[in-house]
Amino acid sequence: MQLKTATKMFCACSTEFASPPNSNICPVCTGQPGVLPVKNRYAVELAVRAGLALNSKIEKFSVFARKNYFYPDLPKAYQISQYELPIASGGFVDVQGRKVRLVRAHLEEDAGKLLHYIGSVPVDGSLVDLNRCGVPLLEIVSEPDMDSPQFAFDYLKTLRRILRYAGVSDCDMEKGSLRCDCNISVRISEDAELGVKTELKNMNSFKEVKDAADYEISRQKRALEAGEKIFQETRLWNAKESRTISMRSKEEASDYRYFPDPDIKPLFVSDRLIEEMRKKLPPLPQAVKKRFMDGGLTEYQADILTDEKVLSDYFEKILKEVSPGDVSEAANITITYLMAEFNRQTLPLEEFLSRIKPSYISELVKLRSAGKINKQVIKTLFPKMIAGGASPGELVKDVSIVSDENAIVKLAEEAIAANASSWADYVSGKEKAQGRIIGYVMKQSRGAADPATLKKILDRIKDEESSDN
Repeated sequence: MQLKTATKMFCACSTEFASPPNSNICPVCTGQPGVLPVKNRYAVELAVRAGLALNSKIEKFSVFARKNYFYPDLPKAYQISQYELPIASGGFVDVQGRKVRLVRAHLEEDAGKLLHYIGSVPVDGSLVDLNRCGVPLLEIVSEPDMDSPQFAFDYLKTLRRILRYAGVSDCDMEKGSLRCDCNISVRISEDAELGVKTELKNMNSFKEVKDAADYEISRQKRALEAGEKIFQETRLWNAKESRTISMRSKEEASDYRYFPDPDIKPLFVSDRLIEEMRKKLPPLPQAVKKRFMDGGLTEYQADILTDEKVLSDYFEKILKEVSPGDVSEAANITITYLMAEFNRQTLPLEEFLSRIKPSYISELVKLRSAGKINKQVIKTLFPKMIAGGASPGELVKDVSIVSDENAIVKLAEEAIAANASSWADYVSGKEKAQGRIIGYVMKQSRGAADPATLKKILDRIKDEESSDN
């Protein structure tokens, strides 16, 4: 994952995404002769914070190494990384009650980006953009504790949620700030050793990780059943064809000829810094989810409301203004109406939530509990709140719920007269036909009629007609 810093790991160049090609570069990140790298202190702090969030041991002494390989987007012909002595070791991620153990988390710099056959550029080959060179990364390596593509998918979602809560990364796969390589190996029985592994690359979403792993497991099983040998290799995921393709044989650690970087002093992390980063850690998603459930939410509600930290923070503000008995209703309105409206928008979540004050949701909950509005009214209010910023109290003055029986009897009679065929079906025992009558009333009342009162009146009219016959 890309650490959330303003500048690169070993120089002062910007990490801003989507800058013009080769605009955020300098002699250090382009590997010019005679330059010296300088460690980014804030990147180290974020790495420590991430390690703590992942239950890892923060190593007080770690070393940067040179990982040697040639590629056109790596101008130094080596990547500065950590190998034998990483900044964090061990740890685990709790995924729905199962622990995925971690091997390590180590700091390193990113490579550049090759652009192949772009537009009308008159180049027979590829171009290189070095803006990404030197961007600080934290590579998190897990043990082989995942036994299905679905569990790997759940692990990635859980990991991303933790890292976002910790504030160490945006974890945006579309921007490349979270990337995943997936190692796959199969065995003939639970007691057997794991077979030769293949590494999957070029996956742009968690769904692609799941799909690629599904395919690769099936491919390896078919090969073994046919008596073929599995080779250790790197394979690419072809999303269009839904299959993996061999890219190259997989390198061993010895191929990279790691050795300590002579230009960078070892990294010493003090107890003081570790405690400082521990204090900066906010409550992590599992703790927030448990608190929500202890307060009366279902696991389903709590899971949705803790998916993003900005959403859980928003809901915390709602909870401060509603009574304990209305907590579940507050969650229902937030999930069913607020988030449904967000899905119809193109705004980032944080900007969207800033347009509707948490107090407005609390106000809706109170109006609903008092019987002054119903679900249909709530649904109509959200677009108006976003468009004009008015409070629910101001908007419902003209659409308060109609619960007066005389008024609803009149609406029901009008609906029956206008939908004689549907009413006859309902009276004859076709229960679904009642929905058309109710829908007509709701449309005529602009959603203000109380459904419970309306249904009671329709049943009474039906019973009266049945007794007359």
